[in-house]
Amino acid sequence: MKRAPPTSSPVEILRPIPGTTWWNAAVVAVAMSAITLVFTPPLADPDLWGHVRFGLDLWQTGQIIRSDPYSYLTAGQPWINHEWLAEAIYGLLYSRWGPPGLTLFNVGISLLMVGLLYRHLYRLRLHPITAGLLLGFFSLLLRPGVLNIRPQVFTYFLFLLILLLIYAAEHGSPQRLWGAIPIMAVWANLHGGFLAGLGIFLLWGFVYLALRVWHERWLQAPVARPHRFILLIVIAGPLATLLNPYGVGLVTFLLRTATVPRPEIAEWQPIDFRSTWGTLYLTASFLTVIGIVLTRRPRRPTLMVLLAVIAILPLAAARHTPLFALAAVAFAGEHIGDAAERWVPRRLLNRLVARVPSRRGAALLCGVLLVLHSLAVPRLRHIQIEPGSSDVPVRAVALLKASDVGGNMVVDFNWGEYAIWHLGPRIKVSIDGRRETVYADEVYGANLRFMFGEGDWDALLREHGTELALVKRARPAFDLMASRSGWVLVYDDPLCGLFVQEESPLLEQIRQTPIPPLPYGGKGLSFP
Repeated sequence: MKRAPPTSSPVEILRPIPGTTWWNAAVVAVAMSAITLVFTPPLADPDLWGHVRFGLDLWQTGQIIRSDPYSYLTAGQPWINHEWLAEAIYGLLYSRWGPPGLTLFNVGISLLMVGLLYRHLYRLRLHPITAGLLLGFFSLLLRPGVLNIRPQVFTYFLFLLILLLIYAAEHGSPQRLWGAIPIMAVWANLHGGFLAGLGIFLLWGFVYLALRVWHERWLQAPVARPHRFILLIVIAGPLATLLNPYGVGLVTFLLRTATVPRPEIAEWQPIDFRSTWGTLYLTASFLTVIGIVLTRRPRRPTLMVLLAVIAILPLAAARHTPLFALAAVAFAGEHIGDAAERWVPRRLLNRLVARVPSRRGAALLCGVLLVLHSLAVPRLRHIQIEPGSSDVPVRAVALLKASDVGGNMVVDFNWGEYAIWHLGPRIKVSIDGRRETVYADEVYGANLRFMFGEGDWDALLREHGTELALVKRARPAFDLMASRSGWVLVYDDPLCGLFVQEESPLLEQIRQTPIPPLPYGGKGLSFP
C-alpha cells in the first residue's frame, strides 16, 4: 500500500503588516537608490569591447557570424558564439544610446533582481526593515558580478527566476514551472551560464521525484498524477536549450569546455577568503547556516539540498558567488529574517515604525533620495576604465591606430577585444576573451605558453607570419621578448611594450608616428 503524498499549501499572499505600507515604499525607494549608487559607475570588462563590436557586426550583416574575421589564427575554426543574443542586445543599445544605454540597462537588471527578491521576502511576511537589511547585505555579494557590463548579468537574472519558480513549485504552485521552458530557451542564446541553471533545475527535479518515491514507497510515483507534470517539465527544460543556432552542439561544446583550466582569468579561480569578497561570502554562509538552524519556519529538504550545492560553487570559481547570494535570499531569506526577529522582536520594529510619522518620514525620505540620486545619476553616463584591474593599453593601441599599420599581432589575452575594437580587422590578433568558442585548443595553449613564458613559448613568433607583439610588462613574456634577437622594442610604458619584427617594414612606420598624449593605462578615460 502506498503512502499518501505529502501535502503542501500554496504560498500565502499575506496582507501588509498594519502600519508598514509607507515603510515598504520607503525601503524600496531608498534601497533602489542606494543600490544604484553602489552598482555604479560600471566598469569596462576586458571583453566589453568585443561584445559590443560583435553585436554591431550582427546587426550590420543580419546574421550570426560563424567565421571569425579578427584573428589570424582562427582560419577554418568554427565560431560557436554562445552569447550572440546578449551581444545583439548590447550592439542595439550602444548604437541607439551609446555607453549610457549600456549602463542603464545593466543597472536596470540589477535593480529588477533586488526588487524581485524584496517582493519575495515581503510576500513571506518579513518586516520591511528586516527585508531591507537582509537585501542590503546580500546585494554586496552581487556587486562584483554586476559591476561589469557583460552577458553574465543575464545568467544572474534568469537564475533568480528559476529559483523563484522552484520555490513556488515546492509551495504548491507547480504550474508556474511552465515558465522554465521559455526561460531555458532564451537563456541558451544569451550566455553559457545556462548550464548552471539547467543543472540546478535538473537536480531539483531529481531530488523532488526521488523524495516522492521515498514517501510513497512506489517506484512509479514520478509517472503518476500529480507528479507526472513535474517529470514532463524536467524533461522539457533541457530540450528547450536546444533551440539555438548550434543545436545540441552548443550543449556538448560547453560541457566539454566548462572544465578547462583558465589560469589567466582570476574569477575562474576559487574564491579568496582573504579578499573582501571572500570575507563577505564567509559571513553570508555563516548567517545562512544560523538562519536555517534557528528558524521557527518549516524547512524544505529539497530547497536545503539545492542551497548547499549552490553554496559550494564559489569554492570552485569565484564567479559563482552571486549565484549563492541569490539562492541564499530566495531559499533561506525567510529563515534568516525569522531568526533575526528572535533577537529583535517584531514588536520593537513596529514601535520604530510608529514613532516616525508619515509626514516626517516622507520629508526624510525625500532628502535621502535627493542625496542618493545626486550622487548616482552622474555615474550612469559613462563606463569607467579602471587602471589596475581592467587596465588596457590605451596609448600603445592609439599609436598603432595612428600609424595606420596592418598585420598579425600577438596580444595579451585580456587585451584582445580592446585591440579588435580599435584596430581590427586591419590588425589581426592572436587571442582574445572568446577563448575556446573560436580558438582551437592548440592555438589557445600556444598563447598561454607565450604569455607565461613556458615551454616552446615563442612558437607564435616563428609561425603564422607574426609581425607585432603587444606584451604586458607583468608577464614573463616581456623579459623574454626583450632578450630575443630579431625583435625590436619600439614602444614601452609602465603597463606594456610593443615589439616589432626587426625586418618588418612596419617598424619604421611606427617609429615615425608621434606617440598620442593619452594615459597609458586608460586612467580617467571611459569606454570605448
